[in-house]
Amino acid sequence: ATLNYEEFVEFLGKYRDWDVAKLREEFKVADKDGGGFLDFEELYTLLTEMGYAPTLQSATEAMEAVDVDQNGQMDLVEFDGLREYLRKTEGMPKADVAELRMLYDKATNGSDATNREPAAEEVWRLTTFLGYSCGVQDIHDIAKVVDEDGSSALSFEELMKLIRLIREQEKDLMVKEFAAHGSNPDTLPIEDLGLALQDLGYFVSEDSVFEILETLGDLHSEDALNLEEFSTFMRRYRITEGFTEVEREELEDAFHKNKVNGRDALRTLDVGRVLRWFGFSKTVQEVQSLVRWIDFDCSGELELVEFFKLMRRMYQDESRLRYQIFDSFANRNTDEIPVSAVSSILTALQGCEPSMEFAVKALEFIAADIGQGKRRDSVEEAATSETVPTVVGQEGEASKEATKDAAKSVAFLNRPNFEAFCRYYRHLLVDEIHANAGYTKSEVANLRSSFQTYDKDGSGTVERAELAKMLGEYFPDSTKSKEGQKDIMLALAEVDKDGNGELDFSEFLLLMRKCDDARDAKDLRLELEVVMECELTPEEVEGFRQIFSENIDWKGELGLETLANLLGRVVEFTVETAEDLARMVREVHPEGREVARFPQFLRLIKKLTQDNYNHVNEFALRVVRREQAMKDKSSR
Repeated sequence: ATLNYEEFVEFLGKYRDWDVAKLREEFKVADKDGGGFLDFEELYTLLTEMGYAPTLQSATEAMEAVDVDQNGQMDLVEFDGLREYLRKTEGMPKADVAELRMLYDKATNGSDATNREPAAEEVWRLTTFLGYSCGVQDIHDIAKVVDEDGSSALSFEELMKLIRLIREQEKDLMVKEFAAHGSNPDTLPIEDLGLALQDLGYFVSEDSVFEILETLGDLHSEDALNLEEFSTFMRRYRITEGFTEVEREELEDAFHKNKVNGRDALRTLDVGRVLRWFGFSKTVQEVQSLVRWIDFDCSGELELVEFFKLMRRMYQDESRLRYQIFDSFANRNTDEIPVSAVSSILTALQGCEPSMEFAVKALEFIAADIGQGKRRDSVEEAATSETVPTVVGQEGEASKEATKDAAKSVAFLNRPNFEAFCRYYRHLLVDEIHANAGYTKSEVANLRSSFQTYDKDGSGTVERAELAKMLGEYFPDSTKSKEGQKDIMLALAEVDKDGNGELDFSEFLLLMRKCDDARDAKDLRLELEVVMECELTPEEVEGFRQIFSENIDWKGELGLETLANLLGRVVEFTVETAEDLARMVREVHPEGREVARFPQFLRLIKKLTQDNYNHVNEFALRVVRREQAMKDKSSR
């Protein structure tokens, strides 16, 4: 059916009459006291009923925006303007809309975004950046609801609708948490705040919780939060990224100390150094992935705000894993873990054998805290102590033996005590990483094994002649060029502080760190060249980077055997195939070695796919389709 001009005008008139009647009815329902105006409380209730999950800030801004005569009330005409205001803001505060607009523009106008609308996967990155705990699948589900044009990508208006639905969903979950804790469904006991946050997907330290609570000012109750106060708490959490003031100062100090060349930002190598300082050991490829994940404008570097977001993700991921592992070991009735399981738990957390020396010491800290019935003001108060924490006896005398006895008496740890134990243990580990040039316990073990191989006389030192052989094994590429040899000699001079021509193990670690950093820098430069040369897209590079990172050895390389196993997943592998692979690996390596670091891995993949070696493209496509079919089946 079609309308001529007169019929169209008539339709608009009737539609306007219907719309006004509907508007009057909505206004009448909202005007609870029948006074002909909506006051602030009535507006707040209306916004809640409309699904906008309002805060005091957003409701105040809505009132100010449409209250033309500024009398603190809203008449019918002003109420008509509320719909247009909500269409533009989705009920969010102006500052949130501005931040969302900035992030959206960065995501769609970055160097590899080509002004396109972001897909659901990118929107998940964005919501995580903003501090929401929704998972990827949650975002996919909500995106289907707001994706009005069915393009599988979101406009800014659709993105605002998505954020509104996330907030509405989170508020519904808050209401359920209120009902699950305490006797009053309208309030949340402060003592249960940490548990409620964990249930919502947020892992906030006890110190940060107390600090945020202090910023809320006077509460309606000393020991509980109402829904509005809890919403304000969550907003403060996102502003602070869940860090205490001391933690933020420490992070900012590390940021400024590690930025180079006068830039007010950190590049990949700088980020890697800072992560190591805070106890997160990542390969240069893993750091590249993290930077790209948080770097919406694709500048290749992180500004301070982005750096805070990255560190929040690192600590949140670590806390989430800790939470899940605790649950897997905890007694369902008591919500406690046996101390005898600590070794297994730490192994699961670290992915390697834990330091039982540090575990015992951390348990002694917990025993002392329990014995004295106190909570330490900071980890440093305990973990930096030169003496073992003590338990004071009835006669006022303290002894280490009493502490050890208390440690033995702690047979189980509840969740708060387990979290405190992990803080103490982590602090000790990080101190050790600082002392070992940024290397973790497992990395130090590998390096010590190499060191001892060349320390023939067991003197605890390696002479330069022996060291040259070791470096030739560990950094063969650098030792085969004059420039590389020069760089190594300069590094040697820097770490051999006493100039005796020998290196002890601590000096050796410093040298290895310098050489590792130099090699990582070279890899990053070469990666840029290879990406341009092979015309790879950012998505392709990240996909290959993930495969590479999951399979490298402790030196950051893929050996021929590993490469053969990877290729064998998609092609029929024969003796001839193995010989061809070895030849191609040597061809892409600048020194003709049968190993691949990431730039050589990219070249190898490009060569295999470009030549369609052994029908690799067809086999790979089948594998992708099979995995996608299995994924679709499991999600039904």
